[in-house]
Amino acid sequence: MKLTKLVLLPVLLCMQFATLSEVVQAKEVDDLQSICSKFPSNSECGGYKATSPISLDTRSGEKAKCLFTGEEKGKRCKVDLSDDQVKLYFEIGEGLDVLGGEKNTQEVVIPMKTIKSFSYSEKSKTDVGAVLALGVWGLFAKQKKSTIAIRYEGEAEGSQKQVVFVSGRKNGRKIRQKLELQTGLVADILDIDR
Repeated sequence: MKLTKLVLLPVLLCMQFATLSEVVQAKEVDDLQSICSKFPSNSECGGYKATSPISLDTRSGEKAKCLFTGEEKGKRCKVDLSDDQVKLYFEIGEGLDVLGGEKNTQEVVIPMKTIKSFSYSEKSKTDVGAVLALGVWGLFAKQKKSTIAIRYEGEAEGSQKQVVFVSGRKNGRKIRQKLELQTGLVADILDIDR
């Protein structure tokens, strides 16, 4: 019995040390990001290129939920249309101390000339929060949502990608109009729920 404890104790200590070192390394990266973005001349930042993380709230565009091809769950995002491209900003990773606990964002750019088609639909859903807060009266509070699916050409020749995003109806209609004007395409209307 003592022999088993003597053998297991070093193994458990090694496993605990390995787990602790991964946590410390992650914290060090976050700390280094914080230090080097504030003080790039710091001696610890030699060779480290600090890119300032940007939270979703500071990005431009309309708030939405985005679902990229192959992903199982929609992510909080923003959709920003310019004359020649659609920019999608979505959250990645864990919350960062530098951003006050908010997540960093990644940018996906879709040039307008690569958009092959897009579809549009509108739905009214019961607002569960309003039902919980107001009881039966909450059933009259409907969330009016727009869903837009953009199919575009990927980097590889002949490959197609798709992004789907859901936003409030007012923003969805505005995005649809801009897409129609800037691409010259007409949206495929899938469903309009009044």
